[in-house]
Amino acid sequence: MSRSILSIIALLVVWTASVPAIPGSGWQRDHLTEKEIDLVRVNQEIDMRTEVFMKAAERRILVLIDPQVTQKKKEEEIWGPMPKGTPLELLQDYKRILEELEEKLDDALNRDSRNPALEKAVKKAKESAASQVVKLRGLGQKLTEAKEQRALLEAIEEAELIAKATI
Repeated sequence: MSRSILSIIALLVVWTASVPAIPGSGWQRDHLTEKEIDLVRVNQEIDMRTEVFMKAAERRILVLIDPQVTQKKKEEEIWGPMPKGTPLELLQDYKRILEELEEKLDDALNRDSRNPALEKAVKKAKESAASQVVKLRGLGQKLTEAKEQRALLEAIEEAELIAKATI
């Protein structure tokens, strides 16, 4: 009898560990794809890492503009498949990518404010964010749900913050 109870408990433990988390239950999706995470890890210099974050952010905008967007084979080998998700999820991912970049830039500034790569990183981030703001604003009429509109405004605010950044 005790062996069967232990077996049932073991099965329940294995089953609950294998069930994906339910959205809204504290579960949060990754804002970067696996390949993007790998690229962030590989690119330790702040200027190269900034390029990865800004490209990852741009990829979400491309999918928002055209959900059927494709990429070249070489691009897919490097970056992996285009990100997937609802417009709301993609906008939230976009904002989280920029927030993570801001943390990395802040860390780099605190470690060595004279690092020439930091100036290059900030310049790249500002330029990319400024062009992304224009693309994000163009999505306004495409998004109809209130949550999507709010996420779009937050994404735009985050991009504008980076576009105005100074060292």
